[in-house]
Amino acid sequence: MAYDYDVVVIGGGSTGTAVARDCAMRGLETLLLERDDIASATVGTCAGMISSGLKYMDEPDIVDMCSEEVVHFRRIARHLIMKNPILTPLMQMSDVSTGGNFAEEYSKRAETRDVPPVLFLTPEDALEIEPTLNPNIIASIYFEEYFISPFRLCLLQALDAQRNGASVRTYCEVHDIENLDGGGNQVTFFDRVSRKTESVVADCVVNATGPWADEVADMASANVEIRPNKGAHVILDRRVVNVGIIAKAVDGRMIYLFPHENTALLGTTALDTWEDPDKLVASSDEIEYLLKSMEWVVPSVREARIIRTMEGVRPLVADWKKPEDDVTRGYDILAHEDDAPGIFSFVGGKLVMCRHMAESVTDMVCEWLGVDKTCDTHMQPLPGMDGDVDVLALSKKYGVSQHMVERMRTRHGTEAEQVLELADAHPEWKTTVCTCEPIMEAELRYSIQEEFPRSLNDLRRRVRLGTGPCQGTFCTYKASAILTKELDWSGIDYQLEIMDYLAERWKGKRPSLRGEQLSQEELMQGIYSCVGNIDQSDAEYQRKPWEGIC
Repeated sequence: MAYDYDVVVIGGGSTGTAVARDCAMRGLETLLLERDDIASATVGTCAGMISSGLKYMDEPDIVDMCSEEVVHFRRIARHLIMKNPILTPLMQMSDVSTGGNFAEEYSKRAETRDVPPVLFLTPEDALEIEPTLNPNIIASIYFEEYFISPFRLCLLQALDAQRNGASVRTYCEVHDIENLDGGGNQVTFFDRVSRKTESVVADCVVNATGPWADEVADMASANVEIRPNKGAHVILDRRVVNVGIIAKAVDGRMIYLFPHENTALLGTTALDTWEDPDKLVASSDEIEYLLKSMEWVVPSVREARIIRTMEGVRPLVADWKKPEDDVTRGYDILAHEDDAPGIFSFVGGKLVMCRHMAESVTDMVCEWLGVDKTCDTHMQPLPGMDGDVDVLALSKKYGVSQHMVERMRTRHGTEAEQVLELADAHPEWKTTVCTCEPIMEAELRYSIQEEFPRSLNDLRRRVRLGTGPCQGTFCTYKASAILTKELDWSGIDYQLEIMDYLAERWKGKRPSLRGEQLSQEELMQGIYSCVGNIDQSDAEYQRKPWEGIC
Protein backbone atom coordinates (compact mmCIF):
# COMPACT_ATOMS: atom_id res chain seq x y z
CA MET A 1 0.00 0.00 0.00
CA ALA A 2 1.36 3.42 -0.95
CA TYR A 3 1.19 6.01 1.81
CA ASP A 4 1.32 9.79 1.64
CA TYR A 5 4.73 9.84 3.33
CA ASP A 6 7.40 7.45 4.49
CA VAL A 7 7.75 9.36 7.73
CA VAL A 8 5.96 12.14 9.58
CA VAL A 9 8.15 14.03 12.07
CA ILE A 10 6.26 15.83 14.83
CA GLY A 11 8.08 18.74 16.47
CA GLY A 12 10.11 21.57 14.92
CA GLY A 13 12.83 21.92 17.53
CA SER A 14 16.48 21.03 17.16
CA THR A 15 15.85 17.27 17.11
CA GLY A 16 12.75 17.31 14.92
CA THR A 17 14.30 19.51 12.24
CA ALA A 18 17.47 17.39 12.33
CA VAL A 19 15.39 14.23 11.85
CA ALA A 20 13.49 15.78 8.93
CA ARG A 21 16.78 16.79 7.33
CA ASP A 22 18.34 13.35 7.75
CA CYS A 23 15.25 11.54 6.46
CA ALA A 24 14.99 13.83 3.43
CA MET A 25 18.70 13.50 2.64
CA ARG A 26 18.29 9.70 2.64
CA GLY A 27 15.52 10.01 0.08
CA LEU A 28 12.52 9.36 2.33
CA GLU A 29 9.21 11.11 1.63
CA THR A 30 9.14 13.31 4.72
CA LEU A 31 6.62 15.65 6.37
CA LEU A 32 7.57 17.83 9.35
CA LEU A 33 4.69 19.14 11.47
CA GLU A 34 5.20 21.88 14.04
CA ARG A 35 2.27 23.30 15.99
CA ASP A 36 3.84 26.78 16.25
CA ASP A 37 7.00 28.10 14.59
CA ILE A 38 10.36 26.41 14.12
CA ALA A 39 12.34 26.52 17.41
CA SER A 40 9.46 28.16 19.27
CA ALA A 41 9.59 25.96 22.38
CA THR A 42 12.31 24.40 24.56
CA VAL A 43 15.31 24.87 22.27
CA GLY A 44 14.58 28.58 21.97
CA THR A 45 15.06 29.00 25.71
CA CYS A 46 18.54 27.50 25.97
CA ALA A 47 21.85 29.37 26.08
CA GLY A 48 23.05 27.88 22.81
CA MET A 49 26.15 26.24 24.26
CA ILE A 50 27.12 23.12 22.31
CA SER A 51 28.85 21.84 25.36
CA SER A 52 31.72 19.43 25.62
CA GLY A 53 29.70 17.83 28.41
CA LEU A 54 31.64 19.48 31.21
CA LYS A 55 28.85 18.90 33.75
CA TYR A 56 28.70 15.19 32.99
CA MET A 57 32.28 14.03 33.21
CA ASP A 58 31.11 10.84 34.92
CA GLU A 59 29.43 9.80 31.66
CA PRO A 60 32.49 9.55 29.37
CA ASP A 61 30.54 8.11 26.43
CA ILE A 62 28.32 11.19 26.41
CA VAL A 63 31.31 13.50 26.74
CA ASP A 64 32.97 11.79 23.77
CA MET A 65 29.77 12.05 21.74
CA CYS A 66 29.35 15.75 22.54
CA SER A 67 32.95 16.48 21.58
CA GLU A 68 32.52 14.69 18.26
CA GLU A 69 29.27 16.52 17.53
CA VAL A 70 30.99 19.87 18.09
CA VAL A 71 33.48 18.91 15.38
CA HIS A 72 30.60 18.06 13.02
CA PHE A 73 28.79 21.35 13.73
CA ARG A 74 31.94 23.31 12.99
CA ARG A 75 32.13 21.55 9.64
CA ILE A 76 28.52 22.01 8.56
CA ALA A 77 27.52 25.32 10.24
CA ARG A 78 30.64 27.28 11.12
CA HIS A 79 28.95 30.61 10.34
CA LEU A 80 26.49 30.03 13.19
CA ILE A 81 29.16 29.19 15.75
CA MET A 82 31.34 31.28 18.00
CA LYS A 83 33.94 30.25 20.56
CA ASN A 84 33.72 31.86 23.97
CA PRO A 85 36.43 31.93 26.65
CA ILE A 86 35.08 30.91 30.07
CA LEU A 87 36.41 31.50 33.58
CA THR A 88 35.42 29.48 36.62
CA PRO A 89 36.53 31.54 39.65
CA LEU A 90 37.43 29.48 42.71
CA MET A 91 36.45 31.04 46.02
CA GLN A 92 37.49 28.20 48.39
CA MET A 93 40.16 25.49 48.53
CA SER A 94 37.45 22.82 48.26
CA ASP A 95 36.64 24.13 44.76
CA VAL A 96 40.18 23.37 43.58
CA SER A 97 39.82 19.58 43.78
CA THR A 98 36.65 19.71 41.69
CA GLY A 99 38.42 21.83 39.13
CA GLY A 100 41.28 19.38 38.88
CA ASN A 101 39.01 16.48 37.94
CA PHE A 102 37.24 18.54 35.33
CA ALA A 103 40.52 19.85 33.93
CA GLU A 104 41.88 16.37 33.36
CA GLU A 105 38.76 15.07 31.58
CA TYR A 106 38.28 18.24 29.51
CA SER A 107 41.88 18.41 28.39
CA LYS A 108 41.81 14.81 27.09
CA ARG A 109 39.46 15.96 24.31
CA ALA A 110 40.72 19.52 23.80
CA GLU A 111 42.79 18.90 20.68
CA THR A 112 39.89 17.15 18.93
CA ARG A 113 37.71 20.19 19.50
CA ASP A 114 40.42 22.70 18.56
CA VAL A 115 40.50 24.37 21.96
CA PRO A 116 43.40 24.75 24.41
CA PRO A 117 43.63 22.49 27.47
CA VAL A 118 42.32 23.82 30.76
CA LEU A 119 44.50 26.45 32.38
CA PHE A 120 44.70 27.42 36.06
CA LEU A 121 45.08 31.18 36.44
CA THR A 122 46.27 33.27 39.34
CA PRO A 123 43.77 35.81 40.73
CA GLU A 124 45.79 38.59 39.07
CA ASP A 125 45.64 36.96 35.64
CA ALA A 126 41.93 36.20 35.98
CA LEU A 127 41.16 39.79 37.01
CA GLU A 128 43.13 41.11 34.08
CA ILE A 129 40.87 39.10 31.75
CA GLU A 130 37.69 39.90 33.68
CA PRO A 131 38.00 42.97 35.95
CA THR A 132 34.44 42.55 37.28
CA LEU A 133 35.38 39.39 39.23
CA ASN A 134 35.39 39.39 43.01
CA PRO A 135 38.98 40.35 44.00
CA ASN A 136 38.89 37.72 46.76
CA ILE A 137 39.04 34.75 44.38
CA ILE A 138 41.93 32.38 45.13
CA ALA A 139 42.36 31.10 41.54
CA SER A 140 40.43 30.58 38.34
CA ILE A 141 40.00 27.88 35.72
CA TYR A 142 40.14 28.96 32.07
CA PHE A 143 38.70 26.95 29.19
CA GLU A 144 36.75 27.53 25.98
CA GLU A 145 33.37 26.34 24.70
CA TYR A 146 31.47 26.73 21.44
CA PHE A 147 28.06 28.36 21.12
CA ILE A 148 25.55 28.21 18.30
CA SER A 149 22.38 30.12 17.47
CA PRO A 150 19.67 27.57 18.29
CA PHE A 151 17.07 29.50 16.29
CA ARG A 152 19.16 29.66 13.14
CA LEU A 153 20.34 26.05 13.52
CA CYS A 154 16.76 24.77 13.62
CA LEU A 155 15.68 27.02 10.77
CA LEU A 156 18.59 26.00 8.54
CA GLN A 157 17.97 22.33 9.26
CA ALA A 158 14.33 22.83 8.26
CA LEU A 159 15.30 24.77 5.13
CA ASP A 160 17.80 22.09 4.17
CA ALA A 161 15.14 19.42 4.70
CA GLN A 162 12.92 21.38 2.31
CA ARG A 163 15.70 21.69 -0.25
CA ASN A 164 16.09 17.91 -0.10
CA GLY A 165 12.41 17.35 -0.79
CA ALA A 166 10.73 17.38 2.64
CA SER A 167 7.49 19.22 3.32
CA VAL A 168 7.76 21.55 6.32
CA ARG A 169 4.49 22.81 7.78
CA THR A 170 4.42 25.17 10.71
CA TYR A 171 1.32 26.12 12.74
CA CYS A 172 -0.02 22.58 12.27
CA GLU A 173 -1.01 20.95 15.56
CA VAL A 174 -1.39 17.17 15.68
CA HIS A 175 -4.66 16.07 17.28
CA ASP A 176 -4.66 12.32 16.69
CA ILE A 177 -2.46 9.42 15.62
CA GLU A 178 -4.15 6.17 14.63
CA ASN A 179 -2.31 2.92 14.03
CA LEU A 180 -4.15 1.42 11.04
CA ASP A 181 -5.09 -2.27 10.89
CA GLY A 182 -3.52 -2.75 7.49
CA GLY A 183 -0.31 -1.02 8.48
CA GLY A 184 0.78 2.58 8.57
CA ASN A 185 -0.22 5.44 10.86
CA GLN A 186 -2.79 8.11 10.17
CA VAL A 187 -1.82 11.51 11.56
CA THR A 188 -4.59 14.10 11.90
CA PHE A 189 -3.65 17.74 12.43
CA PHE A 190 -5.22 21.19 12.51
CA ASP A 191 -3.69 23.90 10.31
CA ARG A 192 -3.94 27.06 12.42
CA VAL A 193 -3.40 29.31 9.40
CA SER A 194 -5.95 27.81 6.98
CA ARG A 195 -8.22 26.74 9.91
CA LYS A 196 -8.63 23.31 8.30
CA THR A 197 -8.19 19.80 9.66
CA GLU A 198 -6.16 17.40 7.51
CA SER A 199 -5.02 13.78 7.70
CA VAL A 200 -2.06 11.99 6.16
CA VAL A 201 -0.89 8.38 6.32
CA ALA A 202 2.75 7.43 6.80
CA ASP A 203 4.70 4.25 7.47
CA CYS A 204 6.51 5.83 10.40
CA VAL A 205 5.99 8.64 12.87
CA VAL A 206 8.83 10.23 14.86
CA ASN A 207 7.73 11.94 18.05
CA ALA A 208 10.29 14.71 18.69
CA THR A 209 8.11 16.96 20.82
CA GLY A 210 10.31 17.32 23.92
CA PRO A 211 8.22 18.02 27.04
CA TRP A 212 5.05 17.10 25.13
CA ALA A 213 6.40 13.64 24.14
CA ASP A 214 4.11 11.85 26.60
CA GLU A 215 1.00 13.70 25.38
CA VAL A 216 1.75 13.01 21.71
CA ALA A 217 2.56 9.35 22.36
CA ASP A 218 -0.72 9.01 24.24
CA MET A 219 -2.58 9.99 21.04
CA ALA A 220 -1.28 6.73 19.56
CA SER A 221 -2.04 4.77 22.77
CA ALA A 222 1.69 4.49 23.39
CA ASN A 223 3.36 5.10 26.73
CA VAL A 224 6.18 7.60 27.27
CA GLU A 225 7.42 8.87 30.61
CA ILE A 226 9.72 11.86 31.01
CA ARG A 227 11.10 13.78 33.97
CA PRO A 228 10.13 17.39 33.14
CA ASN A 229 12.66 19.87 34.46
CA LYS A 230 12.21 23.63 34.35
CA GLY A 231 15.07 25.96 33.49
CA ALA A 232 14.90 29.76 33.71
CA HIS A 233 17.30 32.42 32.45
CA VAL A 234 17.63 36.09 33.31
CA ILE A 235 18.60 38.32 30.36
CA LEU A 236 20.59 41.48 31.10
CA ASP A 237 20.61 44.58 28.92
CA ARG A 238 24.31 44.54 28.07
CA ARG A 239 27.39 42.35 27.94
CA VAL A 240 28.22 42.77 31.62
CA VAL A 241 31.27 40.51 31.35
CA ASN A 242 33.96 40.10 28.72
CA VAL A 243 34.02 36.31 28.98
CA GLY A 244 31.71 33.58 30.21
CA ILE A 245 31.61 32.94 33.95
CA ILE A 246 30.67 29.61 35.54
CA ALA A 247 30.23 29.56 39.31
CA LYS A 248 28.72 27.56 42.14
CA ALA A 249 25.22 28.60 43.13
CA VAL A 250 23.86 28.83 46.66
CA ASP A 251 23.01 25.12 46.61
CA GLY A 252 26.30 23.98 45.08
CA ARG A 253 24.93 23.59 41.54
CA MET A 254 26.83 25.24 38.72
CA ILE A 255 25.31 28.29 37.05
CA TYR A 256 26.66 30.63 34.39
CA LEU A 257 26.79 34.19 33.10
CA PHE A 258 27.49 34.32 29.37
CA PRO A 259 27.88 37.34 27.08
CA HIS A 260 25.25 36.66 24.43
CA GLU A 261 24.97 38.74 21.24
CA ASN A 262 24.48 42.29 22.61
CA THR A 263 23.10 41.11 25.98
CA ALA A 264 24.12 38.67 28.75
CA LEU A 265 22.45 35.42 29.87
CA LEU A 266 22.34 34.43 33.53
CA GLY A 267 21.17 30.89 34.09
CA THR A 268 19.99 28.44 34.71
CA THR A 269 17.67 27.03 37.29
CA ALA A 270 16.74 23.34 37.30
CA LEU A 271 13.48 22.42 38.98
CA ASP A 272 11.32 19.35 38.63
CA THR A 273 8.04 20.70 37.35
CA TRP A 274 4.56 19.64 36.42
CA GLU A 275 3.48 23.06 35.20
CA ASP A 276 1.98 23.49 31.75
CA PRO A 277 5.02 24.25 29.51
CA ASP A 278 2.89 26.76 27.59
CA LYS A 279 2.26 28.88 30.68
CA LEU A 280 5.68 28.88 32.30
CA VAL A 281 7.08 32.08 33.78
CA ALA A 282 10.12 32.55 35.99
CA SER A 283 9.37 33.01 39.70
CA SER A 284 10.86 35.72 41.90
CA ASP A 285 12.70 32.98 43.79
CA GLU A 286 14.35 31.73 40.61
CA ILE A 287 15.47 35.24 39.66
CA GLU A 288 16.90 35.94 43.11
CA TYR A 289 18.56 32.50 43.23
CA LEU A 290 20.49 33.35 40.08
CA LEU A 291 21.38 36.92 41.07
CA LYS A 292 22.43 36.02 44.63
CA SER A 293 24.56 33.13 43.41
CA MET A 294 26.33 35.08 40.68
CA GLU A 295 27.02 38.22 42.71
CA TRP A 296 29.45 36.24 44.88
CA VAL A 297 31.86 36.12 41.94
CA VAL A 298 30.59 39.12 39.90
CA PRO A 299 29.52 41.64 42.60
CA SER A 300 28.30 44.20 40.06
CA VAL A 301 25.82 41.91 38.33
CA ARG A 302 22.80 43.67 39.88
CA GLU A 303 23.83 46.98 38.32
CA ALA A 304 22.66 45.77 34.92
CA ARG A 305 19.04 46.11 33.89
CA ILE A 306 17.03 42.87 33.63
CA ILE A 307 15.18 43.15 30.33
CA ARG A 308 13.35 39.83 30.49
CA THR A 309 13.45 36.18 31.53
CA MET A 310 12.97 33.06 29.47
CA GLU A 311 11.88 29.62 30.60
CA GLY A 312 11.70 26.13 29.15
CA VAL A 313 11.23 22.50 30.15
CA ARG A 314 13.89 19.84 29.66
CA PRO A 315 12.36 16.43 28.82
CA LEU A 316 14.84 14.42 30.90
CA VAL A 317 14.96 10.63 30.92
CA ALA A 318 12.55 9.47 33.65
CA ASP A 319 15.19 8.57 36.21
CA TRP A 320 13.65 9.18 39.63
CA LYS A 321 14.74 9.45 43.27
CA LYS A 322 18.00 11.19 42.53
CA PRO A 323 18.98 14.87 42.23
CA GLU A 324 18.43 16.51 38.86
CA ASP A 325 22.19 16.93 38.40
CA ASP A 326 22.64 13.15 38.61
CA VAL A 327 20.12 12.36 35.88
CA THR A 328 21.75 11.40 32.61
CA ARG A 329 21.89 14.00 29.84
CA GLY A 330 21.88 11.19 27.32
CA TYR A 331 18.81 10.17 25.35
CA ASP A 332 16.63 7.15 24.63
CA ILE A 333 14.57 6.29 21.57
CA LEU A 334 11.43 4.35 22.39
CA ALA A 335 10.22 2.08 19.57
CA HIS A 336 6.61 1.36 20.40
CA GLU A 337 6.64 -2.01 18.67
CA ASP A 338 3.88 -3.62 20.74
CA ASP A 339 1.35 -0.83 21.21
CA ALA A 340 2.06 1.47 18.24
CA PRO A 341 4.21 -0.13 15.51
CA GLY A 342 6.12 2.32 13.35
CA ILE A 343 6.14 5.08 15.96
CA PHE A 344 9.33 6.24 17.66
CA SER A 345 9.61 8.67 20.58
CA PHE A 346 12.56 10.60 21.99
CA VAL A 347 13.20 11.22 25.68
CA GLY A 348 16.19 13.14 27.06
CA GLY A 349 18.94 14.66 24.95
CA LYS A 350 20.63 18.02 24.57
CA LEU A 351 21.05 20.61 21.83
CA VAL A 352 24.56 19.45 20.97
CA MET A 353 23.27 15.89 20.41
CA CYS A 354 20.42 16.74 18.03
CA ARG A 355 22.20 15.59 14.86
CA HIS A 356 23.33 12.37 16.55
CA MET A 357 19.79 11.72 17.83
CA ALA A 358 18.45 12.25 14.32
CA GLU A 359 20.96 9.83 12.83
CA SER A 360 20.02 7.14 15.35
CA VAL A 361 16.27 7.34 14.81
CA THR A 362 16.61 7.65 11.03
CA ASP A 363 18.68 4.45 11.05
CA MET A 364 15.74 2.80 12.85
CA VAL A 365 13.21 4.27 10.41
CA CYS A 366 15.28 3.07 7.44
CA GLU A 367 15.49 -0.40 8.93
CA TRP A 368 11.71 -0.40 9.42
CA LEU A 369 11.20 0.65 5.79
CA GLY A 370 13.87 -1.66 4.40
CA VAL A 371 15.87 1.30 3.05
CA ASP A 372 19.64 0.95 2.83
CA LYS A 373 20.94 4.52 3.02
CA THR A 374 23.61 5.81 5.36
CA CYS A 375 23.71 9.13 7.16
CA ASP A 376 25.53 12.05 5.57
CA THR A 377 24.32 14.94 7.73
CA HIS A 378 27.66 15.32 9.48
CA MET A 379 29.41 15.98 6.16
CA GLN A 380 26.96 18.08 4.12
CA PRO A 381 26.92 21.82 4.94
CA LEU A 382 23.82 23.67 6.01
CA PRO A 383 22.61 26.61 3.89
CA GLY A 384 25.08 29.51 3.96
CA MET A 385 28.07 27.29 4.74
CA ASP A 386 29.44 26.89 1.23
CA GLY A 387 32.40 29.21 1.67
CA ASP A 388 33.85 32.09 3.65
CA VAL A 389 32.40 35.60 3.68
CA ASP A 390 34.58 38.66 3.09
CA VAL A 391 32.72 41.14 5.29
CA LEU A 392 34.95 44.10 4.44
CA ALA A 393 34.58 43.54 0.69
CA LEU A 394 30.79 43.19 0.92
CA SER A 395 30.55 46.28 3.11
CA LYS A 396 32.46 48.33 0.53
CA LYS A 397 30.68 46.80 -2.49
CA TYR A 398 27.14 47.46 -1.22
CA GLY A 399 27.71 50.57 0.88
CA VAL A 400 26.44 48.95 4.08
CA SER A 401 28.20 49.30 7.42
CA GLN A 402 30.72 46.63 8.32
CA HIS A 403 28.92 45.97 11.60
CA MET A 404 25.60 45.32 9.88
CA VAL A 405 27.16 43.02 7.28
CA GLU A 406 28.94 41.08 10.02
CA ARG A 407 25.64 40.56 11.85
CA MET A 408 24.11 39.30 8.58
CA ARG A 409 27.03 36.93 8.10
CA THR A 410 26.41 35.30 11.47
CA ARG A 411 22.82 34.61 10.46
CA HIS A 412 22.98 33.90 6.72
CA GLY A 413 26.59 32.97 5.98
CA THR A 414 27.29 33.18 2.25
CA GLU A 415 23.61 33.88 1.61
CA ALA A 416 24.10 37.31 3.23
CA GLU A 417 24.99 38.59 -0.22
CA GLN A 418 21.46 37.80 -1.38
CA VAL A 419 20.19 40.19 1.30
CA LEU A 420 22.63 42.84 0.12
CA GLU A 421 21.59 42.33 -3.51
CA LEU A 422 17.99 42.97 -2.41
CA ALA A 423 19.10 46.18 -0.70
CA ASP A 424 21.03 47.18 -3.81
CA ALA A 425 17.92 46.72 -5.96
CA HIS A 426 15.81 48.69 -3.47
CA PRO A 427 18.04 51.35 -1.87
CA GLU A 428 15.11 52.55 0.26
CA TRP A 429 15.26 49.17 2.07
CA LYS A 430 18.66 50.02 3.54
CA THR A 431 16.90 51.79 6.39
CA THR A 432 17.57 50.34 9.86
CA VAL A 433 14.41 48.88 11.42
CA CYS A 434 15.81 47.44 14.67
CA THR A 435 18.63 49.65 15.93
CA CYS A 436 19.52 47.38 18.89
CA GLU A 437 20.64 44.50 16.68
CA PRO A 438 20.89 46.18 14.02
CA ILE A 439 18.57 44.90 11.25
CA MET A 440 17.82 46.68 8.01
CA GLU A 441 14.58 46.49 6.10
CA ALA A 442 16.05 44.41 3.28
CA GLU A 443 16.95 41.62 5.71
CA LEU A 444 13.41 41.55 7.08
CA ARG A 445 12.04 41.42 3.52
CA TYR A 446 14.46 38.64 2.60
CA SER A 447 13.52 36.60 5.66
CA ILE A 448 9.79 37.01 4.99
CA GLN A 449 10.23 35.94 1.37
CA GLU A 450 12.64 33.04 1.94
CA GLU A 451 12.24 31.74 5.53
CA PHE A 452 8.43 31.33 5.90
CA PRO A 453 7.75 33.44 9.03
CA ARG A 454 4.08 34.01 9.88
CA SER A 455 4.43 36.62 12.61
CA LEU A 456 6.75 39.17 14.21
CA ASN A 457 7.72 36.54 16.76
CA ASP A 458 8.82 34.30 13.90
CA LEU A 459 10.94 37.17 12.58
CA ARG A 460 12.40 37.62 16.07
CA ARG A 461 13.60 34.02 15.99
CA ARG A 462 15.07 34.43 12.49
CA VAL A 463 16.89 37.77 12.75
CA ARG A 464 16.74 38.74 16.48
CA LEU A 465 14.14 41.46 15.85
CA GLY A 466 13.27 43.21 19.12
CA THR A 467 15.58 41.14 21.32
CA GLY A 468 17.90 43.97 22.38
CA PRO A 469 17.77 46.38 25.32
CA CYS A 470 14.56 48.16 24.18
CA GLN A 471 12.70 44.86 23.65
CA GLY A 472 10.89 46.01 20.54
CA THR A 473 9.88 49.45 21.79
CA PHE A 474 11.07 51.23 18.66
CA CYS A 475 10.87 48.59 15.90
CA THR A 476 7.51 46.88 16.35
CA TYR A 477 5.40 49.39 14.38
CA LYS A 478 7.87 49.48 11.50
CA ALA A 479 8.38 45.72 11.36
CA SER A 480 4.65 45.01 11.50
CA ALA A 481 4.05 47.37 8.59
CA ILE A 482 6.68 45.53 6.52
CA LEU A 483 5.23 42.12 7.43
CA THR A 484 1.70 43.32 6.61
CA LYS A 485 2.85 44.55 3.21
CA GLU A 486 4.74 41.36 2.33
CA LEU A 487 1.93 39.00 3.45
CA ASP A 488 -0.86 41.23 2.10
CA TRP A 489 -2.60 41.50 5.47
CA SER A 490 -5.44 43.85 6.42
CA GLY A 491 -5.24 46.82 8.78
CA ILE A 492 -6.87 44.74 11.52
CA ASP A 493 -4.26 42.00 10.99
CA TYR A 494 -1.59 44.67 11.38
CA GLN A 495 -2.97 45.79 14.74
CA LEU A 496 -3.49 42.23 16.01
CA GLU A 497 0.08 41.37 15.10
CA ILE A 498 1.39 44.28 17.15
CA MET A 499 -0.70 43.21 20.15
CA ASP A 500 0.39 39.58 19.82
CA TYR A 501 4.03 40.58 19.69
CA LEU A 502 3.82 42.94 22.65
CA ALA A 503 2.03 40.24 24.64
CA GLU A 504 4.79 37.74 23.89
CA ARG A 505 7.41 40.25 25.02
CA TRP A 506 5.36 40.96 28.16
CA LYS A 507 5.47 37.26 29.10
CA GLY A 508 9.21 37.51 29.64
CA LYS A 509 9.32 41.04 31.05
CA ARG A 510 6.63 40.90 33.73
CA PRO A 511 8.31 38.46 36.20
CA SER A 512 11.45 40.56 36.50
CA LEU A 513 10.09 44.12 36.38
CA ARG A 514 12.16 46.21 38.75
CA GLY A 515 14.47 49.22 38.86
CA GLU A 516 15.18 51.06 35.63
CA GLN A 517 13.27 48.48 33.62
CA LEU A 518 10.07 49.90 35.11
CA SER A 519 10.85 53.24 33.47
CA GLN A 520 11.57 51.51 30.17
CA GLU A 521 8.24 49.70 30.37
CA GLU A 522 6.40 52.94 31.18
CA LEU A 523 7.91 54.47 28.04
CA MET A 524 6.78 51.51 25.95
CA GLN A 525 3.26 51.58 27.41
CA GLY A 526 3.09 55.32 26.68
CA ILE A 527 4.16 54.88 23.07
CA TYR A 528 1.73 52.08 22.25
CA SER A 529 -1.26 53.09 24.38
CA CYS A 530 -1.13 56.85 24.92
CA VAL A 531 0.26 57.74 21.48
CA GLY A 532 -0.61 54.76 19.29
CA ASN A 533 -3.95 54.06 21.03
CA ILE A 534 -3.42 50.36 20.37
CA ASP A 535 -5.39 49.59 23.54
CA GLN A 536 -8.44 51.28 21.98
CA SER A 537 -8.38 49.09 18.87
CA ASP A 538 -11.59 47.37 17.72
CA ALA A 539 -9.60 44.27 16.75
CA GLU A 540 -10.83 41.13 18.54
CA TYR A 541 -7.70 40.32 20.47
CA GLN A 542 -7.62 37.16 22.64
CA ARG A 543 -5.48 37.43 25.73
CA LYS A 544 -2.67 34.93 26.11
CA PRO A 545 -2.63 32.41 28.99
CA TRP A 546 0.24 34.18 30.78
CA GLU A 547 -1.53 37.55 30.63
CA GLY A 548 -4.13 36.10 33.00
CA ILE A 549 -1.36 34.85 35.30
CA CYS A 550 0.43 38.17 35.40
